[in-house]
Amino acid sequence: MEYLKSLLHAKGHLIIVKNKVEAGIVPCENIQKALEYFTEENSYQLDRIYPAEDPSIIDISNGQEHIQLRQSTNGPFPNLESIIDGKFDGIDIETIDLNPPINVPDGNSSFEINKMTDDSPWVVGRVGMEYRNLLHHQNDRFGASHIRINEGGVTSDYVHYHQLRFQMIYCYKGWAKMVYEDQGEPFIMNEGDCILQAPEIRHRVLACKKGLEVIEINSPGKHMTARDHELILPTGKLIPDRLFGGQKYVHYKGNTVHDDFGFFDATNGMMSAKTIHPQSDVTIKNECPFLFHFILTGTCELTYDGIQPLSAGDCYVISNSGEFNLSHCSSDLKMLEVREENKLSPNPSFEREENERGEL
Repeated sequence: MEYLKSLLHAKGHLIIVKNKVEAGIVPCENIQKALEYFTEENSYQLDRIYPAEDPSIIDISNGQEHIQLRQSTNGPFPNLESIIDGKFDGIDIETIDLNPPINVPDGNSSFEINKMTDDSPWVVGRVGMEYRNLLHHQNDRFGASHIRINEGGVTSDYVHYHQLRFQMIYCYKGWAKMVYEDQGEPFIMNEGDCILQAPEIRHRVLACKKGLEVIEINSPGKHMTARDHELILPTGKLIPDRLFGGQKYVHYKGNTVHDDFGFFDATNGMMSAKTIHPQSDVTIKNECPFLFHFILTGTCELTYDGIQPLSAGDCYVISNSGEFNLSHCSSDLKMLEVREENKLSPNPSFEREENERGEL
């Protein structure tokens, strides 16, 4: 380890400015196995992971010593045991930003449809959760994932946060026990509930029902998830009006009489979400930059660039100014709708809060 310290200090100060550090870059043939080796068998801790659904970059540290693991198909791959033994020959050193600016790509608002089948690919991501990618052609301005946890009970999750401008979690099946920063005691998120996870709010999944499934919508689609090693949840505080990155935390409960989740005001007019229940032949023109529909229950036919029969688990995005038709709607048809609104609002979530975590 002393060799790495001297190597890092040879490049300058270990901590260059606030959130920038010098790190050893370790290419990995299997990044998950490398992470387990450093964190479970040795004394490193996980700091950040990118992206959570299929990690290609993972930052770990041991005191002031930082390593960035990078998934790679090209060798040579360093011997991990040699790194633990203090042999760092051939390891590149780079300055990495632990709090990079949020890059939101321009949207291309293209039509795409994703159907749920027995052959749908699921990828193991953060803390063993399985991810089904729902969006492939939105230029990463938005991302959507169908996430499931096959094992019930206490989870291996930890206090973490996301560096982004928008994120919502809709509980599709089952339940999860959640806790959020300054939002009171742990609670159960039930089927039909939806949470607006305001930018960088600390949170943790404590437990869940076996077979939990959630729908997660993010912007940007690819973003950093970081672990908070210091904050203990719950904080013992209930501050419902606290702003995180300029937004409010919202917990919509699915057993209420209204279908709108209340995200428009909480995001300063940037996003909205609700459940809809089309019951007859309806033609709609999309006036929004981004319109996403996920079939929760029931069946229907979508007419747009051809006729597509849809059922539970299917989803689609309609291009801006596109006109589409829903027909043959079953009586139990229920859809999750998420929209980026036309209103452009100043969004401070692009910058990290400068205050201490305990201050408003």
